[in-house]
Amino acid sequence: KIVALNTDCSGLWMFRVEQMLQVTVSLTSGRGASLSIPLASTVGDLKTMVQESLGKPFLRLITADGRKLKPSEFLEAAEIQDGAQLTAIVGEAKLAATRYAFALWCCGGDRVLTWGNPGSGGDSSAVHDQLKSVRQVQATQYAFAAILEDGSVVTWGQSDSGADSSAVQDQLKSVRQVQATGSAFAAILEDGSVVAWGRPGSGGDSSAVQDQLKSVQQVQATHKAFA
Repeated sequence: KIVALNTDCSGLWMFRVEQMLQVTVSLTSGRGASLSIPLASTVGDLKTMVQESLGKPFLRLITADGRKLKPSEFLEAAEIQDGAQLTAIVGEAKLAATRYAFALWCCGGDRVLTWGNPGSGGDSSAVHDQLKSVRQVQATQYAFAAILEDGSVVTWGQSDSGADSSAVQDQLKSVRQVQATGSAFAAILEDGSVVAWGRPGSGGDSSAVQDQLKSVQQVQATHKAFA
């Protein structure tokens, strides 16, 4: 593909040759699309094209040898070559809710759709770019917390209901599970420790029992307490 850039001071046009890839992407049902995309694009760019072409909002792209492609990867780095055959897996949409807002997501998906009262989690625009490869979404009354595939956590909504995780953000790594009371979150890490945040009177302060929270397998919640 030849792209015209502009004219230089002499009035002559300058051109750039852009290498294009022809990629075929098919659903497991057999329906597919053949797409032309610049080599300099990312997997995320390709995924967006596939979603628009096939009309499916939640997709994961898989190579012929079963490798899951990461949206942040460039096509060249992901070893996608001209004529590549990929499979698109449609993920099952899941719904989480605060008291006045909803969050629609898909395991492994690259976006979370939110609507409802903005202060109760209905507006996720401030963290939109961080919501990539979402594994789980949990909710308090007025805030959401999303676990990403890398084990980190992204929060949004009402600050004192768990949306402000800044005090513990450096601890929220390798998170396995998140549980919620009405106004606080508790995360189990891979090493079995627990990190809590949110309203102290609703379980957001675990400092009194922190030394006992080791090798934890499961956390359950009432409206204002964790066990």
